[in-house]
Amino acid sequence: MFSKYKIEFFLLIVFLAGFSPSSKYIEYVSIIYFFISLYAYFFFRSDKSHLVFNYNYILPIIFFIFIIFQIINLPGSLIQTLTPTSHKLYEGLYLSEWYSISLNPLQSLKYFFTFLICFLIMVIAPKLISQQRILKRVFEFIFWMGAGHAFIALSIYFFDSKILTDFISLLRDNNYSFSGLFINRNNFSFYMVLFFIIAVNYYNFYFKYFSVSKKTKIFNFLLSDLFLIRAIIILFAITIILTKSRAGNLTFLVVLIVLFALDYYRNKKFTFISKTILTIVVIDILLIGFFIGFDKVIERYAVTSSSSEEYRLSFFEFGITNYFKFWLWGYGLEGFETLFRFDYPNFTSVADHVHNDFIEYLGELGVIGISLVGMMIISYLVILKKSYQQNMLLSDVRNIVILTMIACLVHGNFDFALHKPAIIFFVVFNLSLGLCRIDKKVKTTSQSRSQIHSPK
Repeated sequence: MFSKYKIEFFLLIVFLAGFSPSSKYIEYVSIIYFFISLYAYFFFRSDKSHLVFNYNYILPIIFFIFIIFQIINLPGSLIQTLTPTSHKLYEGLYLSEWYSISLNPLQSLKYFFTFLICFLIMVIAPKLISQQRILKRVFEFIFWMGAGHAFIALSIYFFDSKILTDFISLLRDNNYSFSGLFINRNNFSFYMVLFFIIAVNYYNFYFKYFSVSKKTKIFNFLLSDLFLIRAIIILFAITIILTKSRAGNLTFLVVLIVLFALDYYRNKKFTFISKTILTIVVIDILLIGFFIGFDKVIERYAVTSSSSEEYRLSFFEFGITNYFKFWLWGYGLEGFETLFRFDYPNFTSVADHVHNDFIEYLGELGVIGISLVGMMIISYLVILKKSYQQNMLLSDVRNIVILTMIACLVHGNFDFALHKPAIIFFVVFNLSLGLCRIDKKVKTTSQSRSQIHSPK
């Protein structure tokens, strides 16, 4: 029984591991979910591996050793040699002569386990997802989980449900922005963009590989999978737009443009997906711009246009300046808040992130750590290239990987979504699909039908 639903068990780990009732306990939650993931790995070890190519484990192991080296306490004399800036910060603050390279070792430990879970996701997913029917179950699980997130957020937004509001207050610190289960609406918008990417490719996959009878009566059409999937895709788009997140809306717009290009290139005609994209753009930009003014629409997409957003640029500058102070070994994962407190002890509020994932990771990991990450990314891209050349990569999976990477590149320049475990796991899972060897034989539903409906 349990073995039958092991893919759902694995997906529950992926999508629940990043959420915690309180950020104070997130490091313990990460540790617990790491051991659950480790159990899942050994539970699935008897499965035939469907890795496209053997992934090089040496680089991840070296990277984890590097993170441990940042976290553990070292003699002060060694810290002074390795990173003199950190030694100056520590002077006079500790009685002990032993301290770590990381300015926030406990939070760094959380990210250590977060990245361990990411590694296990990359290893386990290809073992499980080897057939189209399994991939369909994966898409369905994520699709309906995204629908649940959208429903909760829209319910709070439109109906101000006290029950839902009280429940959400247990998971985040405020109820004043359209942010679903997240504290930050920018993070929530990016999370929903990832769901949207899965949803549109699930739609293409479903109607490409699985037989669907053609519905002629309007009543039957309204009860069909075709209508339901289309409706929820529109729901995802509405949810993203209503977050009013500049970074999220800009990311969504770029994803729509790339998705339109990919869809039209593959089909050589306007399908439901391309028509939906055009509809979203027309309604969101032209119609809304007509009523509220096009300058307001432009401001919503321009992440640094508002004067209230200018503080981000000062954080960018602060992050880059401190990177050069800790350029070799970094100041440790999640160490930016500590660094900010050191430099601005009398500041009325505290900045816990740079609001640019790439600048922040560069400062946290230094040249050594970021070089290891870069080599792992290159290794992954080489695997994808070989998989594509050998015709092992489904077009829908390829699109998910491309759109996920583009979304990360756009949104990562204006916020810190890639520092949230729930989003990190989602992104890594999407990328892990590129490592799966999926049987390309066309599968149909159990009831064969004479007519096959293709999305138009």
